[in-house]
Amino acid sequence: MPEIGRMLPNEKPEHPYVIFSYGGSMYKNFATRFCSGCGYGIIGHIFTRLFEDEKLDPHLYPTIIGIGCYSQMLLLVHAKSQKILALHGRAPAVATGIKMANPNMKPIIFSGDGDCLGIGGNHFIHVCRRNLDCVIFIFNNSIYAMTGGQGAPTTLYGATSSTTPYKMFENRSDGVQLALAAGATYVARTTVAHPRTYIKYFKKALNHKGTSVIEVITPCVTYFGRKNLDNLGAEYIGLEGKKMDTGGKMIDWIKRNTVRINQAKFMSEEELFNKYVIGEFRYQPDKPEYSEEYAKIQKIAMKEE
Repeated sequence: MPEIGRMLPNEKPEHPYVIFSYGGSMYKNFATRFCSGCGYGIIGHIFTRLFEDEKLDPHLYPTIIGIGCYSQMLLLVHAKSQKILALHGRAPAVATGIKMANPNMKPIIFSGDGDCLGIGGNHFIHVCRRNLDCVIFIFNNSIYAMTGGQGAPTTLYGATSSTTPYKMFENRSDGVQLALAAGATYVARTTVAHPRTYIKYFKKALNHKGTSVIEVITPCVTYFGRKNLDNLGAEYIGLEGKKMDTGGKMIDWIKRNTVRINQAKFMSEEELFNKYVIGEFRYQPDKPEYSEEYAKIQKIAMKEE
């Protein structure tokens, strides 16, 4: 069935987790609908690896997927994971309903920067405020990639997009700072260029009772990289600006523009401009979780009756 996506030659040695993915379970091969160089392949395989290694119960860890290019990650995520494709920006609301209906569940939410911080910003704020036990991934590729490369809430200052042909002049949204202000109890940021760190944070989020927000910086070659130069947002001495038209170039650019949280403490606001600060920003395991507090109210109401 070639319409399911591009079939690529198997790696040698073969990737050990391909057979556990949805596409791999059917065709014993890696299948993708993503552009070449897209970071969502890395994200999808990491999810499948942890789902398999941690032996997550598919009936207790539903995958709620928002709307964006990453929605096509269905081919890459674990075949046994229970998947729901939500409306644009509404994945946190769907996850809230699932958790309240069955508090034993722990929804894992896939969202994009535009999906979560743009149209779904209101839902994101309130799921953090309530401290609902769930994991929220914000996949930040700095652009609205699915709908033509429009400028997104996270597009870096000075960047070119289909709606900012001269340059992006708006202040960008910071998903981490928004999550902290709204009350999420585990907040972290990493990139696809740091896969081991991604795995570490994901495992911690799975074991944390409360709202876990992990922002993941990921490349979009088609609509961001090809339209922008690798010296965007900084003056690199001796570095002539070149288009980021391959995944490798964008991965290198992401590495150069990430700063670890301990380093950021000693840097000025000007030095951090257009950079991505990565690390763990909050871990607060003792804050009451929403569904548990709601259950207490139910008991009070039942006694009064």
